[in-house]
Amino acid sequence: MAVALSPDQELQCVTLQATKAFLDALSESGAGCVSRATALKFLLARKFDVARAHTLWRQHDATRRREGLPSRDATGAAIAVFTANKHFPTQTTHQTTLQGVVYQLDVALQSVETQRAGLVFIYDMTDSKYTNFDYDLSQKILTMLKH
Repeated sequence: MAVALSPDQELQCVTLQATKAFLDALSESGAGCVSRATALKFLLARKFDVARAHTLWRQHDATRRREGLPSRDATGAAIAVFTANKHFPTQTTHQTTLQGVVYQLDVALQSVETQRAGLVFIYDMTDSKYTNFDYDLSQKILTMLKH
């Protein structure tokens, strides 16, 4: 006699099966090691359709390679970039900007590899103008990163 699964248990089963199928598909295609968390991110984006999630991951990987967007430096440290020319102090509060930076750092630091190898934070001022610069915010970011 089969035991009926609760909706949560059924969802967990589907999630595990889809994750395994996704990781198997990546492995068969010669992709490098991909974490379950990464697999789940792509599966969620495609409502657990393994084939579509695999296609999305291949496109994502191809874009990163084509555009020269590594996620780690030569020593294995994760790379985070704050693009100053996209920041407009008159339109955004310090709190909102810092929330975005902290969220990205929190996500990056969930990785055990990042916890071990560290994180490189780049404050990119390329093509920035005086209107993009916020001295107080820069100080807050620097202080946050130092501690």
